[in-house]
Amino acid sequence: MRVALIDSEGIASGGSGAAGAFVSPKFVKSGPVKEVSETAFSFSLPFYAEHFKEWTSVSPLLHIANNSLSNERVRYFKTHTSLQLITPEPTCLKQIRPEARTFESLMLASSAVVNARGVCEAMAEHAEFFDIHVRALEHDGHVWHLDNNIRAKRVLLATGAHQHLLNIPYVTPRPIFGHRINIKSSTYNPVNIHQHVSISQSNTAGIIAIGATHDVHHHRRHTQEQYDYIKGRSELLEKAMRTVALHDVEIIEDFIGVRAASIDHLPMLGPVVDSCKTLEKLPKIERGKRYDINQYEYYPNLYMMNGVGGYGFVLAPYLAAMLRDAIVKNGTIHPLVLPSRFLRRWCIQKCR
Repeated sequence: MRVALIDSEGIASGGSGAAGAFVSPKFVKSGPVKEVSETAFSFSLPFYAEHFKEWTSVSPLLHIANNSLSNERVRYFKTHTSLQLITPEPTCLKQIRPEARTFESLMLASSAVVNARGVCEAMAEHAEFFDIHVRALEHDGHVWHLDNNIRAKRVLLATGAHQHLLNIPYVTPRPIFGHRINIKSSTYNPVNIHQHVSISQSNTAGIIAIGATHDVHHHRRHTQEQYDYIKGRSELLEKAMRTVALHDVEIIEDFIGVRAASIDHLPMLGPVVDSCKTLEKLPKIERGKRYDINQYEYYPNLYMMNGVGGYGFVLAPYLAAMLRDAIVKNGTIHPLVLPSRFLRRWCIQKCR
């Protein structure tokens, strides 16, 4: 298939490029989030290592709890995971702060950090790229028209916390602000570390990435001008140094952006429901009646990938492969991640 990518600001210019791009699972107890996270991690780690080796740095991951609830989760995770855990080498622990050592921890045998912009550009190499801002999306019964400039048989909305372009009120991604800094330090960090923030392994140039996908001190959706970089850097370094003793720190560059998370912490992938036509067809859904999602009315050949939060580089390859198989091989999309799961809830709330 001929594939076109459209981004008004360039590839990985926003939240994707600002990501620490750590490839690791979510350390949660159980349930759908754990299931999807571990499956995606097991898919994505070899995917990067095999196809994008130049942009991928693989190392063990030391995950340390940061409060009493997190302690319980880590203890549980260690005995309820199929992922390979190893015993940390003493050299991996010598720079860990005494206070951090009082918390539960585990070491994953393999994790990775990818170069966010580099790997995104490499993935886009064989697609046509258009740096335009799409303002209108219309279907003429045969194909989609994007601002009357581009025509496509199928469209995938990967708009994050930004506008959907169509009326999709039942999906409202939650914006989460992220900030990453790259630093130089005389401290050599041999492994990736997660505790209060994510800290990467030192690369060959002695550079360490420190990042967090949370509001930090910032709560606005789409701003760069108002962001206080100095305060953000200070907060990231303070949190990192609760875990690791970093010496002779020099901040090289900053990256900021907004990521989108769903209200149930699961990503959204699959065909997009036309809520207006569905309500006309199935009016009792507003009173709570359950219907099979195959009875819903869908926009023709319109898909969505969204809500990956701070785990975009873990989830995206897995989700993309699932969508590819659904389109090309008539495969199925895991029901846990279908955007249609939110429609009934929205309909009921709308009528209250």
